[in-house]
Amino acid sequence: MPVIDAATRTVERASPVAAALLLPLVDRVPVMAAPCRMHASIDRITAALADWTREVGLETPVLARFDRMAGRAFAGFGTDSTLLFAKWLTWLFHFDDEWDEKPAGRAAGIVEATFSRLVRHTAETSVHETQTVKTAMTLTATKPRPAAPVMTWIPSPLPVRTPRPEGVSPVEAAFRDLWGATAPRMSRRWRERFADGLAAQGAACRTEAENRCAGRVPSVAEYPALRRGTVGPYLFDLVEPCLGVEVPAELRESPTWRTLVDACNDVTAWCNDVASHHKERANGDVHNYVTVAAHAFGLSDAEAVAWVNDRIAERAEDLRAAARRLPGLFDAFGLTPVEARNASKVACAFLTAPRAQLEWLLESRRYDVTS
Repeated sequence: MPVIDAATRTVERASPVAAALLLPLVDRVPVMAAPCRMHASIDRITAALADWTREVGLETPVLARFDRMAGRAFAGFGTDSTLLFAKWLTWLFHFDDEWDEKPAGRAAGIVEATFSRLVRHTAETSVHETQTVKTAMTLTATKPRPAAPVMTWIPSPLPVRTPRPEGVSPVEAAFRDLWGATAPRMSRRWRERFADGLAAQGAACRTEAENRCAGRVPSVAEYPALRRGTVGPYLFDLVEPCLGVEVPAELRESPTWRTLVDACNDVTAWCNDVASHHKERANGDVHNYVTVAAHAFGLSDAEAVAWVNDRIAERAEDLRAAARRLPGLFDAFGLTPVEARNASKVACAFLTAPRAQLEWLLESRRYDVTS
């Protein structure tokens, strides 16, 4: 019998049936067992997120509760950090709906053009920023050097917002706003990594569009990598700017860190699939691990859910095992105490994500078939 805390029982009574199918994992998966704390400033975060979505034109149902997912995943961090991640989550789910629930999701050309514009925007922003820095350095070099640094620039999480250009959709305008709030905090290497992740998502979404047009169901072998792409690999990179840190390149590129990130991606994506499979089936979308398993093995709906839950449990153990290897890697790579502490913060966010998402899925109405 799963050990379920009182708070989860309260949510369960009001939860969508499909999300409740994940509850057996509470007893099987250690990273999903302990209840999450909620951010102490969640009311402020909720209000600020609602203001932002209105300003950028994103129509977000109140019961979607993306702020509460971020509030759990970032409960131990600052309000601005949590709000920025909540904004990115809200944007990402809206962006995802462009392909899953609208005609554009069957038009590979539209998918490719949209992602190309976003990737181009990240590159143009980086070039402009580099030129600005070089100009500032040139001007500074012509003046006597002062005793203290000339400029100390602290990026604001709430930049001045310009009116949305004509012809730019709210989703793309929101992306530009978020990129402007996020990119200046990070190195060129991080920005390039983000752009690579965006391009990878575009390729995965194009594959899904082609599958929809061809009436093709992905195979069990190919689905995990495809799903990892459609989630948006950059979502996990965003933990760094939200926390104001960067993971050292040698650690980030190690097999252990890659496993940590990919396993967190897989666990959260597959849990999402279990919770959303009824709605996606009603919409005629086959890009769901439950649907893929049922099609591949001739399983009933209940059997396919159980099969996916087994895969989630296995992948969650990969996540835990990778996290346990990190202290040894910190020593092997010669990380400073500050670098090790920063990397640990990011890893802790990944370890918190499965339970934070579970609690969100149980209380959110995003995947109600009638919504």
